[in-house]
Amino acid sequence: MIPPMTPVRFVGALCALGAGHLPLLAEEAETASPRAAPSEAAAPDLHRAVAHLQLDLEMLRWVAGSPKVEVSPWAVSRAAPRHLLWQAQVMFRKASQFAEEVAGARALELPPGSWRRTQPRQPPLGRDSQLADVLQVVVDAHDRIRAAIKLLNIRMVEGQRPERDSAKTAGDVLASIVQGNRQLNLLLHREVPPRDAYNRVMAAVERAADLLGGGYPPAPPLVTGQRPDDVYRRLVTCLGLLQPAASQRGIATLNLDLDRELSRQGVSDADVYHLATTLVSDLEHMTQSLGREATKPPRGEYPSPAFVFPAHIHQIAGVLETQLRTLASTDPTVDPG
Repeated sequence: MIPPMTPVRFVGALCALGAGHLPLLAEEAETASPRAAPSEAAAPDLHRAVAHLQLDLEMLRWVAGSPKVEVSPWAVSRAAPRHLLWQAQVMFRKASQFAEEVAGARALELPPGSWRRTQPRQPPLGRDSQLADVLQVVVDAHDRIRAAIKLLNIRMVEGQRPERDSAKTAGDVLASIVQGNRQLNLLLHREVPPRDAYNRVMAAVERAADLLGGGYPPAPPLVTGQRPDDVYRRLVTCLGLLQPAASQRGIATLNLDLDRELSRQGVSDADVYHLATTLVSDLEHMTQSLGREATKPPRGEYPSPAFVFPAHIHQIAGVLETQLRTLASTDPTVDPG
């Protein structure tokens, strides 16, 4: 269990927008996010950066009157930098979307050196992602949150930055990033739509097909009435199948507490998207580790609904489950191609 963030004392309000009483926070507003990310970073450094961003999210949540994330964080170990990077990139996109919603036609004032593009940074070609890459994406996301705060004319004058905890691991960081993403979901006026979750699961199906030599099984029957909880449990099952399939091939994957996730209640489409993102990151890593090309072969006769319900995501997740059962039962010394 990740301990709660350093408490923040709200001490008053100042806002030119006439939106009522708003909290004041963090006297270090201008120096909160170091612009020059180090060439090397440790998990405690990254955890502190994410916790600092979460302090600003908590203030924004209070200002906006948005609900607070009540669901428990992931219990995770064996997290690699790639797992953190994929979720940090999701955080960047959500922070960008929030900042754009706040800005409207106004321009965001980002500090020198901040990433100016709409898509997050990628690690340099030719090397694996590192924690320093993740830290830079988190800093870029925080820049956008800070820019939105400035446009809202919220003056931040008192608070306390999170302390560095040397005991924090990469698994703690991953859980913290996902919690931050969940809070951003509640701040956004347009949350993660089912279509995005569907596409992310389909991306996992494509990567699994590459591992199986391009084979796509038929889709299971569509079962109406499915809820995001049902989709999430099916993806947890997929992760449970992926772990032994990868282990047989000498590849480490994320170790998530599957029993805990299977019992999770109140799941949203965003939660489905986050878990599917982790599946895609591990499947893509397997594809690269085994020297397979990400070719995106034909998807076969899969439905492409004009309006996506959880039942459609559950159906395509059934394709992924079938693929991973096949992969788990396949001799790893046999080339499927």
